[in-house]
Amino acid sequence: MTHRKLTIYSTRHREFTQLLADGFHQETGIEVTIEDIKSDAAPRVQQEGENCPADIVLTLDYRRLMALAAANLTQPVQSETLDKLVPAHLRDPEGRWFAQSMRARFIFVEKSLDVTQFDYADLADPRWRDQLFIRPADHMFNTALIAAFRAHYGQEKTEAWLKGIAANRPLSKGGDRSAVRAIAEGKAQIGVANSYYYGEMCAGVGGPEQKAWSEHVRPILPTFDHGKTPVNITGAGVAAHAPHPKEACAFLEYLAGDKGQQIYASVGYEYPVSEHVAPDALIREAGELCVDTTPFSAVAEFNDAAETYASTMPWA
Repeated sequence: MTHRKLTIYSTRHREFTQLLADGFHQETGIEVTIEDIKSDAAPRVQQEGENCPADIVLTLDYRRLMALAAANLTQPVQSETLDKLVPAHLRDPEGRWFAQSMRARFIFVEKSLDVTQFDYADLADPRWRDQLFIRPADHMFNTALIAAFRAHYGQEKTEAWLKGIAANRPLSKGGDRSAVRAIAEGKAQIGVANSYYYGEMCAGVGGPEQKAWSEHVRPILPTFDHGKTPVNITGAGVAAHAPHPKEACAFLEYLAGDKGQQIYASVGYEYPVSEHVAPDALIREAGELCVDTTPFSAVAEFNDAAETYASTMPWA
């Protein structure tokens, strides 16, 4: 009998990838090897070429997934299961990558504030001058949001928005968790951070200090003016020269199924892509996610513009 196995190149934290691998192994008996890769897997996969041992490339950010496909580093997959469980706007039209989870940029507000709704455009409101925390404009979390904003609102409004944020003189030193800390310490009234950080902090994953910070804030799920929220994603594709393509496809199907999606929801505090699994209760405190389904290909048209905006009119 042929020994069934699978090799994953992952840019995610090892502990999280291991949970996915262990769950898949328990369900299928397929042995999984994980190779941790820092940041971007594409250069290594490209360099190894036909000798690349990876079956799956697991990463985050729609831009990295699209880049893998554009460079022919992932191969098309045909799966009725994936087509059924992963919405069309969250997968490559040719099946070269599939999203497993979604992430939104939350607005955190100091609990005493009488604010219950937020449009991302409101970050430029002078009301928040010297009261806003958002990490530097050129961080990948923010350039993705800038590209989505540009796709929705156009050039003129985007430039005015970015100038308005800069005029508010935001605090920006530190990571996303620093937004919650700044509010807890009275240095800001609102802050911007990815959705999953709230779940991690409230659940005590980051330790008792971060849990205490989270008790000072209320999360709000912002929207654009049509009432929908742009998201970024985590995802995976089958490597172009995967030695075990059938097992790789089975792994993608596991990630999209109830067991895999539950790991993303309850451990990663991310929004599942499958409608059969609900987000964690902590994340739902921010409100119901109504996803902006603008194709990532349309948003990607403004990736370069977003990078230019961030470098020429930064707020940090």
